[in-house]
Amino acid sequence: MENIRDWCISRQIWLGHRIPAWHKNGKIKVQAKTPGEDWVQDPDTLDTWFSSGMWTFSTLGWPTCAKTSADEPTNLNDLQRFHPTQVLNTGYEILTLWVSRMIMMSLFAVNEIPFKKVYLHGMILDQHGKKMSKSKGNGIDPIEMIEKYGTDAVRLSLLIGSTAGNDVKISENKIEGYRNFINKIWNIARFVLHQLKTDQLDFKEKISDLKFADLTLADNWILSKMNQLNLEIKKDLENFNFSQAGKKLRKFTRNDFADWYLEVSKIETNVSKKTILTEILKDLLKLWHPLTPFITETIWQKITDSMLMAETFPKINKYQKYSKSVDDFDLIQKIVTVVRNARAQYGLNPQDKIKVFIQASNKLKVIKNQKDLLTNLQTNTKKIEIAESDDEIPNAFYAQIETIKIYIPLKGIVDLERETEKLKTEIERLDNILKSLDDKLNNQQFIKNAPEKIIEKEKNKQAQIKIKIKDLETQLQTIK
Repeated sequence: MENIRDWCISRQIWLGHRIPAWHKNGKIKVQAKTPGEDWVQDPDTLDTWFSSGMWTFSTLGWPTCAKTSADEPTNLNDLQRFHPTQVLNTGYEILTLWVSRMIMMSLFAVNEIPFKKVYLHGMILDQHGKKMSKSKGNGIDPIEMIEKYGTDAVRLSLLIGSTAGNDVKISENKIEGYRNFINKIWNIARFVLHQLKTDQLDFKEKISDLKFADLTLADNWILSKMNQLNLEIKKDLENFNFSQAGKKLRKFTRNDFADWYLEVSKIETNVSKKTILTEILKDLLKLWHPLTPFITETIWQKITDSMLMAETFPKINKYQKYSKSVDDFDLIQKIVTVVRNARAQYGLNPQDKIKVFIQASNKLKVIKNQKDLLTNLQTNTKKIEIAESDDEIPNAFYAQIETIKIYIPLKGIVDLERETEKLKTEIERLDNILKSLDDKLNNQQFIKNAPEKIIEKEKNKQAQIKIKIKDLETQLQTIK
């Protein structure tokens, strides 16, 4: 606020604070009320930012409420209690117009800076990246969107994908997508209550009461994931990384918790499940609450008698005790995903059961222990054979995860000749693309003139196609 220049505060507009200056016979007096007869008030108004620049203290009773220390904390007036605040949230385009002038006016009137931190967000643009305006008719009415999709969906559409100082694109489709995700949170809560056969959660359940001997591989995995999420969300919110926090919460909620652990809870019925489901649902609602306060508060008041907004965040080390390596469950996920993708690739009827052969190598014990999950996690397998041997199985789908080989016999369930032709056609198509990429990357003129990002992008594409061709060639060998 040093070296600031003179500011013309006079404006010729209808609405605003009228300038408190009075004229008479070439004399000028500056005061709120008329000095007397024949004094004429200046017809101009103060600049909009002059008025709004006083917002931080004028709304708290100034100048009637003095900014002096009170004898007792209970005797504080509003100005003493609420000024200065911690954070101001505003757009970058009014940093000079508003933020700097609030600081200047506050220093002048109450001798202190009105806020400690300023979070600058970008402009809200339409889906094509254009500024919203009435003349273009490309604006979105937030009230209309709230009535149609809910407040939390509108909030998430503004938060996720929006980073400090950067503009964000908004469309009705984006808001609708977040409405669908909000419904997902609601359905997760309903499912957990259904699994626990209750209408309300038992708040006596504590993570600290869990015994390691009672935990399954999936339990250890979700507790470790929750521990990581708990640590990262608090850090993100403290550092104003709201978009990052929203993305992490969405990924954990939709993928880790809903798509995997809740599905596991249908299969495994060990004594720890009740406590884990209860505690994770409670803490997920707490972590989501700053971003989606309406749905989380509604769910909370249905499952307990307290108010979520009065609760505290989960303790930072709450899940630390159970945080451990989760590589083995990651492996189970990869195997299940491979089997699901194979079914989709060959268009197998979801009701048709298949056989799966897993050559487990050094993970034999782990995979045998998780056989029930591999059989039932939406793979619809009739039989899983797990062995250490690495004998090749003919006429089969093939995939490899690290040292583990997976075979799904295809004879009798797919047309092998047709699949062979499809693979050959796809390999030929990719070979042509690869040849074109090779020619481009061997062209010195292209390397010399193309931007580095474009060259790197083409090299990545080249590497990915090579991997894909290798996989397809292996696949072609195994189904013959």
